[in-house]
Amino acid sequence: MSFPGFGLEGVKGIGGGTISKESEYNYRRAHELLKERKTKEAIPFLVKAIEDPNNLDACVALSSTMPTPDAQIGFLTTSEAIGRTHLKRFLGPDCFELTSRQGAPNFWGILATRPYMRLLSMLTRTYISSQRWQEAAATNIEILRLCESDNLGHQGWMGPLLLHAGRPVDALYFARAWLESGGPPRGSEVDFAPPNRAAMTPEELEDVTNPFMNLQTIYSAALAAFTVDGDSELARQYLHLAVSKFPAVLIKVLGKFKERVDVDTHATRTINGLEDARDHLWLAQGLWSQPGPWDWISNDPVVKDHVFRPCSDPSCKKKEERIAQWQKCAGCKQDWYCSRACQKAHWCDHKEECKQRQRLANVDLTGLVW
Repeated sequence: MSFPGFGLEGVKGIGGGTISKESEYNYRRAHELLKERKTKEAIPFLVKAIEDPNNLDACVALSSTMPTPDAQIGFLTTSEAIGRTHLKRFLGPDCFELTSRQGAPNFWGILATRPYMRLLSMLTRTYISSQRWQEAAATNIEILRLCESDNLGHQGWMGPLLLHAGRPVDALYFARAWLESGGPPRGSEVDFAPPNRAAMTPEELEDVTNPFMNLQTIYSAALAAFTVDGDSELARQYLHLAVSKFPAVLIKVLGKFKERVDVDTHATRTINGLEDARDHLWLAQGLWSQPGPWDWISNDPVVKDHVFRPCSDPSCKKKEERIAQWQKCAGCKQDWYCSRACQKAHWCDHKEECKQRQRLANVDLTGLVW
């Protein structure tokens, strides 16, 4: 378990103030105890650390030790009010309002705001774990409103949160606006508007299809479009684009694999990469598994073409006849074989790539923080 603030030279508090040495010591001591899963021993140190109201990261850590989600939410909302007051004092009373740049200040670009933003992120997670979808969506909207860039990864959460909150039209608007403009809708509350529900033109489809497209948002756009208009051309466009780029999301849905309970914790991540696509299942697998969406994707011929894997031995022409029929390579877990014979036949060509994938998978990035 790791918490914000570590990996930086000196722990900074909200408002840009330096945390007192005593508070910093207690926070670091608690961090070490929590890494050792000694929660009870860590709590007194965290209680001492939050005596310095500037140490908002200690509040985030302490909230994770609370016995119930309601207690955690109550503590975090109180801490959020403290953080907001400090930032207004430091950055100005209107720092949370819109500016002439048609958006709120780039809070993530201001070092003094980062503990506050991390607290909002934890609050969103806690609302999610309690299935308080309206509050989770509202807090996630605030995070995106305050940041010009999505350094906390909350863009991908937005579509499923709005769908869980019963706002599919807003989910479609958000996904389409992000995909077509390269950024989130702006406004005092993220100004949602009626979405364009027409199919994409060839030019629009080409613009969306690029190496940097966010796979989570593509999947969210497909699900939102289907929820709003059923098996529409727009829904199929997004669905086919998503499954062609990363079919594993729908393989897990159609194969009825166990649902993910948190975001992907894999240490090696790439910008807008496949790890981000897996994160989509954390919030959306239950949505895709409902009878309407599940029947839609299970009967789509393009989906079927992509979710049934071919054998990774190029000399073999076999393809799966049911979801997850083949066995995967035990080393890299990225190639699939119909038989032991095909795996052995391909090993000479696959060996170096397999080892390289394993080396990348074992890179430890847990000490790095934003």
